[in-house]
Amino acid sequence: MWNKILDASIFWSFDLSGYLRHEKDFNEAYSFPKESRALITGGTSGIGQAAALELIKQGVQVTITGRNLIRGEALEKSYPDLKFKQMDMAEWSDFDALVNQVDPLDYLVLNAGGMPEKFNTNKQGVELQFASQLFGHYILTHKLVRAGKLKSGARIVWVTSGGMYLKALDIKTIFKNQKYNKVDTYANVKRAQVTLLPFFKKEFPDQIVTAMHPGWAATPGVDEAIPEFAKKMSGRLRTPLQGADTILWLLSTKKKIESGELYFDRKKVSPHFFWFTKKSSTQSNKLQELLKKQLIDL
Repeated sequence: MWNKILDASIFWSFDLSGYLRHEKDFNEAYSFPKESRALITGGTSGIGQAAALELIKQGVQVTITGRNLIRGEALEKSYPDLKFKQMDMAEWSDFDALVNQVDPLDYLVLNAGGMPEKFNTNKQGVELQFASQLFGHYILTHKLVRAGKLKSGARIVWVTSGGMYLKALDIKTIFKNQKYNKVDTYANVKRAQVTLLPFFKKEFPDQIVTAMHPGWAATPGVDEAIPEFAKKMSGRLRTPLQGADTILWLLSTKKKIESGELYFDRKKVSPHFFWFTKKSSTQSNKLQELLKKQLIDL
């Protein structure tokens, strides 16, 4: 009962104390088959990097993408089983080179994030956060499947954010947004990822598609994008590896994982805390059509 009360508070669930409390019920160590391969977008820092380095430790061959060439090349030099591909996930024309480069994958972690200060769009006119974190990840996954680079039964994990619990899906701002706010847009993109999980399940029936949110973790992205939050939460944030734990568990667990579901701290959770965030079928359907159109137009 006490655990349920603390989890309902959100604060005492998403923070470090929540992880330490939940960790007591973790009863499965990471275990990966030999010569398995993973691709992690946004893997040069934070949760993505933590997941990549743990996978390497477990014997997995890992490819990471990222925009920061210096960090990516430094990681590639330090870890023989890691390959780095410099890439902006909003630049969809660059995906073919990556798809051609990788060997067939067992794991795909869609983690790349970022919060531009000002509203801007990619070449296709899509706002950059949506272009990279939603459209880009969807398009890359399709290209991998079409090229035979994502194995049957491969596990796909969308890395979302607890911030989406405060945001209802709004697709009107994907192409124009005169009142752009980076944090609000980020939450909207993450809400879109979770809302579309049933759609992704149908789009990729031969793979296991899930999403997870890491709670509140101390990462360079948090420090840069929301420094006041990072300062106020000093000492209460999870480490990047703690934030990445559910990613690693979803990739490795022998337990039955349900495609199309959201997970937090190794448990399936509801995508809604509040009534006002419950998805609109009209909004969801329109967003699905937008994704399909961009895929066709490439």
